[in-house]
Amino acid sequence: MIQHPSVPIIKNEKLSKDLFKIVFRSKDLASGLRPGNFVHIRVSPEMDPLFRRAMSIYSCENDTFSVLFRAIGKGTGLLSKMREGDTVDILGPLGNSFDPPDKDETVILVAGGTGVPPLHFLAQWLLSNYGFDGQQILFLCGISSADDLPLSEAVEHLDIRMRTSSDDGSVGFKGYVSELLKTEALPYDIKKLRLYTCGPVPMLREVTKICAEQGIRCQVSLEGHMPCGIGTCLGCVVQSTRGEDEFDRICMEGPVFDSNEVLI
Repeated sequence: MIQHPSVPIIKNEKLSKDLFKIVFRSKDLASGLRPGNFVHIRVSPEMDPLFRRAMSIYSCENDTFSVLFRAIGKGTGLLSKMREGDTVDILGPLGNSFDPPDKDETVILVAGGTGVPPLHFLAQWLLSNYGFDGQQILFLCGISSADDLPLSEAVEHLDIRMRTSSDDGSVGFKGYVSELLKTEALPYDIKKLRLYTCGPVPMLREVTKICAEQGIRCQVSLEGHMPCGIGTCLGCVVQSTRGEDEFDRICMEGPVFDSNEVLI
C-alpha cells in the first residue's frame, strides 16, 4: 500500500442522476492494480468527512484507472462534484485480488447494482492480459429497473456475452439476477466453470447458495464500511467459516474470498 497524495482527475462523467465515473491518472498506482483491489480516497482536504471512501476499481488502462460509484452521502457527494484538474489523496492498491481462472474454463460474472466495477475490471483483465476469448465470459448484470440501465451499459462495450435482469422486468429478464443465474449456468460443465460475484448481501447469499448446491467454484468480492482501509479499526469484519469466533477483515484478508471461507 502506497500513499499517492496528489492524483489528478482527468474526467468526471455523470452517467445518471446519482451514478458517476471518475478517471484518474497515476502511472505508479495504475501499474500495481489487479482485479479485486480497491483504493481509499480522501474526498476533502478538511476534517469533515474524516474518513476516506473505499472504491473498487472499474477499469485500468496504461497510466489511468477509474471508479464507478453512486453519490448517496456527503463523502461521495463531494467526490461527485470534483472536476478535471482537481487532485485527490489516494491510498492504494489495497486488498487482495481474484484468483484467475484456467484458460479452458468458462467464466460467469454475476453483478448486482454497483457490484459491477470489480467484475468489469476482471473481464477487462481476462481479455487483455490472459488472452481469454469473449465467448468464454458471460456477464450477468442485475439492476432494479430501467433507471439503473447505465450500470448495465457500463459493461456493454466489452466484447463478451452479457445478459441483464431487472427486478421489475423493465429491462431484460424479469426477476433477480440470482434467478437468471439458475438458467444460465445449466448448460455448462461444472468442472470447467468458474464464477465471480459482487453486489448486495442478499444477492450474494443466493448466488453462493446456488454455487454450493451445484458445486460451482465461486469467489465473492465483499463490500463494507472501511473507515481506515488498512486493517486497524476492525470496522469491516466478516465472520469466517473457521469458527464462530473467527473473523476476517474485508480490507485486508479480502475483499475477495472463496465463497466457502466466509458467512455472508
